[in-house]
Amino acid sequence: MAPRPRRSTAFLFVSAAFLALATPVAGALARSVSEQDEDRIWGRVRTTTDERYEGFVVWAGRGAHDAASWADFFEGDRIVASEVYEAWLAATDGAQPVRTIEVKGRLISWNEEDPEFPLASAAGVRFGRLAEVVAPENGHVQLKLRSPEGSDGSVVRVRRPSRTRRALTVADPDKGETDVAWGNLQSVEFSAPPPEARAASRRLHGTVEDGFGRSYTGYVAWDSDEILESEVLDGTDEGGKDRDVRFEDVRRIEQRLDGALVELASGRELTLSGTNDVDRRNRGVRVFDPAIGMVEVEWEEFETLRLEPVARPVGYGDFESDWPLAGVVVTQDGDSATGRLRWDAEHEWSWELLRGESNGVKFAIEFGKVARIERAIDGSGSVVTLADGRAFELAGSGDVDWDSRGVFVLPDGKPASDAGAWHYVDWGRFREVRFLRGAQSDDDGGADP
Repeated sequence: MAPRPRRSTAFLFVSAAFLALATPVAGALARSVSEQDEDRIWGRVRTTTDERYEGFVVWAGRGAHDAASWADFFEGDRIVASEVYEAWLAATDGAQPVRTIEVKGRLISWNEEDPEFPLASAAGVRFGRLAEVVAPENGHVQLKLRSPEGSDGSVVRVRRPSRTRRALTVADPDKGETDVAWGNLQSVEFSAPPPEARAASRRLHGTVEDGFGRSYTGYVAWDSDEILESEVLDGTDEGGKDRDVRFEDVRRIEQRLDGALVELASGRELTLSGTNDVDRRNRGVRVFDPAIGMVEVEWEEFETLRLEPVARPVGYGDFESDWPLAGVVVTQDGDSATGRLRWDAEHEWSWELLRGESNGVKFAIEFGKVARIERAIDGSGSVVTLADGRAFELAGSGDVDWDSRGVFVLPDGKPASDAGAWHYVDWGRFREVRFLRGAQSDDDGGADP
């Protein structure tokens, strides 16, 4: 890929006097831009030397996975709480997990080695669910969620990346654009952008279709790292000429043999090849679908991307409070247990992610969007049904197949801190779970995006 211009997240303030004198057309345009900007991350940044900045933020995620909208994810290695491990240890009692499959009407079981219980596991939480990020001098980062005050799920600890790595870029109207490294970051407080704030570039948004005819709509990351309309899609055209096309000028991208067909907003078409933007070296297309979570389509399974403005931007005020998972767990014998849940021995909040794969597509689904999980007969995968009715057959992770550490159910009235109170169902006995969305806190705020 040719070097890309540095992202610009600078913005300007438009005075109230100017808006009052503006023509109706200009006023309508300003409202349109403002509505688009409300989905961009806004934060008050404080450094370890007490320097302060406030503006639109582009967060430096894992690898090349930057984030700029509230629907994007903060990704990191979450520190597993000691009581979670203790509950799992008490439930399994050091016994080897038993796997059972059905072959021609007969059940065949065998013991496996204990699955390793990690001290940290991959996690992600939407920026729209965060109130603050604090980076104390202890090698950890605290994510403070917008959960009810006093909720035991309101603070999440993750491992801090290298001190020298860029944590974020903030565009302050008075101080310009500033990069802040993890070693210099003290905290970031999040809030909705001021009505008069204007971002220099909009977040990419569109609909991706995979090779199986499934489509996903949301905020898009092309080749895993191009996320703004001001960024560039590059390649060599059929005449051998190098082309740099800004994403704001692109209407549609379709995979072709050893390249891609690019339809511009003008109606012109280009066939490009020769770079990792448009060939098999592409690292995939990520879609942050507000109704799912995150979907990553590998290049081999990618069919088309249609870029389009978001019909309704997902703003900071569109995220509801989070709640502890609860539901009805049914075993292979038909027994059932109802209560608070701890999925795969560690996931217990609606903001957490259920991971799995289906035909070259990776899913990271917010548990709050899941209505039901049904284990496959042989235990090698699961059917995950969403609250909106869509269903996906997933495998490839401990959340949905034999690598699962099981599901824990806490009967009503029992304290979560009591490791012995959790009822354990291992994956071999598990059949299905029906989540109870009524477990939400009564003081949830906002609408579920």
